[in-house]
Amino acid sequence: MSRSFVHLHVHSEYTMLEGALRVNELVAAVEAAGMPAVAITDRGNMHAAVQLVNACRGKKVKPILGAEIAVVDGDRREQREMPAPHLVLLAESQEGYQNIVRIISRAWVEGLYRGEPRADYELLAEHREGVICLTACMAGIVPQAILQKGPEAGRAALARLLAIYGPNHLFVELEDHGFPENAPLNAILVDLARDLGLPLVATNCVHFMEKEKAKSQLALLCIGVSRTIHEMTPLHHQSSEMYFKTYEEMAALFSDHPEALENTLKIAERCAGKATPLHPPKLPHFPVPEGETEESYFRKLSHEGLERRFKEAELKGETLDRERYTARLNEELDIICGMGFPGYFLIVHDFINWAKEQSIPVGPGRGSGAGSLVAYALRITNLDPIPYDLFFERFLNPERVSMPDFDIDFCTTGRERVIDYVREKFGRYSVGQIATFHQLKSKSVVRDVARIMGLPPQDGAMLAKLIPDPVGGKTVSIDQALSESRDLAIRVENEPEVRSVIETARDLENLTRHAGMHAAGVVISEGPIWDHVPVFCPDEGTLVTQYHKDDVEAAGLVKFDFLGLKTLTVIDIAVRLVNARPDRADNPLDLDLLPLDDAATFALLQSGETANVFQLESSGMQQLFKHMRPDNFEDIVAAVALYRPGPMGAKMHTEFAERKRGRQEVRYPHPALEPILRPTLGAIVYQEQVMQIAREMGGYTLGGADLLRRAMGKKKEDEMAEQKAIFVAGAKKLGHDEEKAAEIFDLMANFAGYGFNKSHSAAYALLTYQTAYLKAHYPAEFMCAALSVDKDKIENVVAGVNEARSMGIAVLPPDINQSALDFTVVYERPEGDGEKRAPGRPASQDGRFVDPYEPRIRFGLGAIKGVGAAAIEAVFEVRESTEEGGGPFTDLFDFAERVDLRRVNKNVIEALVQSGAFDEVHAALGAHRAAAFEAIPRAI
Repeated sequence: MSRSFVHLHVHSEYTMLEGALRVNELVAAVEAAGMPAVAITDRGNMHAAVQLVNACRGKKVKPILGAEIAVVDGDRREQREMPAPHLVLLAESQEGYQNIVRIISRAWVEGLYRGEPRADYELLAEHREGVICLTACMAGIVPQAILQKGPEAGRAALARLLAIYGPNHLFVELEDHGFPENAPLNAILVDLARDLGLPLVATNCVHFMEKEKAKSQLALLCIGVSRTIHEMTPLHHQSSEMYFKTYEEMAALFSDHPEALENTLKIAERCAGKATPLHPPKLPHFPVPEGETEESYFRKLSHEGLERRFKEAELKGETLDRERYTARLNEELDIICGMGFPGYFLIVHDFINWAKEQSIPVGPGRGSGAGSLVAYALRITNLDPIPYDLFFERFLNPERVSMPDFDIDFCTTGRERVIDYVREKFGRYSVGQIATFHQLKSKSVVRDVARIMGLPPQDGAMLAKLIPDPVGGKTVSIDQALSESRDLAIRVENEPEVRSVIETARDLENLTRHAGMHAAGVVISEGPIWDHVPVFCPDEGTLVTQYHKDDVEAAGLVKFDFLGLKTLTVIDIAVRLVNARPDRADNPLDLDLLPLDDAATFALLQSGETANVFQLESSGMQQLFKHMRPDNFEDIVAAVALYRPGPMGAKMHTEFAERKRGRQEVRYPHPALEPILRPTLGAIVYQEQVMQIAREMGGYTLGGADLLRRAMGKKKEDEMAEQKAIFVAGAKKLGHDEEKAAEIFDLMANFAGYGFNKSHSAAYALLTYQTAYLKAHYPAEFMCAALSVDKDKIENVVAGVNEARSMGIAVLPPDINQSALDFTVVYERPEGDGEKRAPGRPASQDGRFVDPYEPRIRFGLGAIKGVGAAAIEAVFEVRESTEEGGGPFTDLFDFAERVDLRRVNKNVIEALVQSGAFDEVHAALGAHRAAAFEAIPRAI
């Protein structure tokens, strides 16, 4: 008999707040123990599948994919209380893995009850091929039948499973954790297995690594059920045996049934490494018109889109080189089609253009996608990449095959509508969002452990405060805190109770607390998602992949990011307000046609008065713009790229500003680099500039230059040495001095650590420019929009009102008869006979506001603290009604008599009066705000 064993029933940290096993640590322990394989069978999920496969790569351990699933004796779809004992399912083949994925997913989608996904026997039978079934622990179907109703009930339960799986795919599971039930239960299970001709298998239902960690695992359970250890101890099984046992320990437990251990190896031989969740990317089919293929339709739309861009350029007075643009478009199309990605572009084009048709604002682009002319032609992005030297190869490189990845910004209020459209287009079960996992981070786990150990909340909070705050967004670990915080170390050393909290918290630190849903990440599949990856449902109707972002892509699904950007909502509202101005009725503003050299806009940027301008709200960015005095769009792009910790630490932003002001000489490392570095005044600021230098001086293709750019970012010495030799040899071949070429390469490598993606910087600089343009030309409408978007955030409303007033724009108090839900613009001179501003000067500067219509901002009712949506709706119902009893309010008593006081209660009326909403109607009566407040009890 082999002196080895395989753990087949294992709960990792993804049996959340119960399992305390980290996947990498588990695989390392398996390898150290000389075991050939290991299974992970988390309850109701397969979150760990991809991680298990990756952790086993390069080790002498093979992964077994599986799960533990709750099964009801009835219809899984019935929303009623039913016992749901467990089964353990293991994948014997790729088909078996896929069937377990379907069982788990459909248990979530169709059988979810009070947070537990439930399968039924019908679902098990439908997806039984390639699946090995173990009867599970004492909470399993067969053990529960025996414990509750006796051996014959166990026999019937086992026979039912046998009818589904057959004798070769059903194993009777034996466990021994020292419970009083174990010995008699195992004896009955052995007899039943013998009578029905079924094999035995020994497992240990592993939850933690070492026996000594049982206390920490109990603490984890307490966190999960919100009980103290004192409360939980009488309810707990009191066993410390669910740890990672060696072969010798398992052999001692099951010396009477050595075949049960031998069978773990036989199952491993059948299952280990026989299935994988990893697959190449697979795009869903995009429906195209009859007679078209995805490629032909894609090419057609791209050329039509470029023609529209040519016409728009003519409207702006620009002349584009048709031959150059068409050649670049065809080159990109050939690469995209050659890599098999036309469907991806069609999908993104479709939902973006649907959003625009529905008047849902969409961003101009972000990330490297802004470097694609095809994306510009299809209106996926909105910045012409050619004038700004944005490279397609930075986005999609034929020499480095990877999926395209567009991150799309939508206005915050319309993003969900776009996702709903995609669900409708591709099918409810073919569209899902991506999982995120929330961990027990150092501060929170210390508070949790202190609480469950019975310490007062203030003591736990005090201990957590001794852990330093995150640095650069990275959490400080407990170990780091012990080395950095002398106060914490002293308390741990001198106070046993604190030491116990910290030691237990260290054991649990970074374990998974719960699964959530990524707000932006969306996947679209061909057919139901569960034909590709498992899903769960945080709420009814929402599918979420059980794998996180990287794992879901490794499993073959393509990710689309639907991001919400508040600035787009501000711009949308501002443009609508601008186009409602008296002077814009016949000449609506179209931001797509804005010239990028507007003098008033750059005057505003130079003034530093850029509160509420996208990316320029911080005092540091305002000072930088005042210092550098930008006068062209490239300056904005550069400033956005330079205002980051790396370049700022190297003082690159101030050097750029000094060169821009002529206070520092502009020098170029080599005359050949002047055309490339002229927009950034001699400095290497962008990753694209690294690519340009590699092409122009080192003879690289743009694809090869992208590989060089990535190598520099990774800073791998061997790869860098190889690239340096290639660069120097290429430069020499082009007639450059070898020593100078080596110097340039080292300079590039140094700057590459700070280099930013120019495509992203340029796309976001466009939003900066657009918001600056709106603030320069239409400050009242722009500030009104910003206030409306932030109306639920009192501190932002206060800041916005102060900003408007500092610009010379009057902000009128709320008015019960005039105010809308949002802030609105009121024109004092609708005929426009007021003072006009000078050309090239912002409408508001240095506190002086010049506009011929003299607009003012009216405070919105929705921004009054204590006045909710239901109350405002009740006010509008009466105020806007044309029936008898409707119309404007004449005073507080009239208001109280006509509105629904169930929705507009005393607190609401007090808030309205105190905010000044009744000041105007009471002015004619000579009543002041204080008197109106005193009259509220009589009025209601």
